[in-house]
Amino acid sequence: MPTASQTSTALPLYVQISELLIRDIAAGRLIDGERLPPERDMAEELGISIGTLRKALADLTQKGLLERIQGSGNYIRQGGTHESVYAMFRLELLTGGGLPRADILDVQRLDKPDDLPLFGTSAEGTRIRRLRFLNDVMIAVEEIWLDGDAGFVRRELLSDSLYRFTRNTSGSGSCVQKTG
Repeated sequence: MPTASQTSTALPLYVQISELLIRDIAAGRLIDGERLPPERDMAEELGISIGTLRKALADLTQKGLLERIQGSGNYIRQGGTHESVYAMFRLELLTGGGLPRADILDVQRLDKPDDLPLFGTSAEGTRIRRLRFLNDVMIAVEEIWLDGDAGFVRRELLSDSLYRFTRNTSGSGSCVQKTG
């Protein structure tokens, strides 16, 4: 099983576990009606506390992806929301799945290069370069450009999920500094 990331920019541990299970449900590795292993066994396999696991399972229950039956176990349910902070992340290990994480290499405000496809309205952009991992296996070097009109992205406030970052900062300005 994957090792959860516990860096200062990592998602909370229970969110990482919830996201791992959402990815497995969305990919069909966990199917409707399937009973999960007992919580104690599952927590041990994941290397986390039972309390952290229960918080992740509560998140899945709230999203309609898990039914918890006292004395019987936890069962996968289809039809809930598969909304995930890794919704746009489509890479998987050859063995399937994997818990995504990212190490930020650099964040720079630059003039957009001529060979970059046209996007946005600014002549500048913020370039984010990251190493991407699934579990602890490096799988990609990623370069992302955000339009300069979106503001300057503060490196220290980025997390493993750029989707979560942009969703949480849209309109708030707390992690993006507007230049002007």
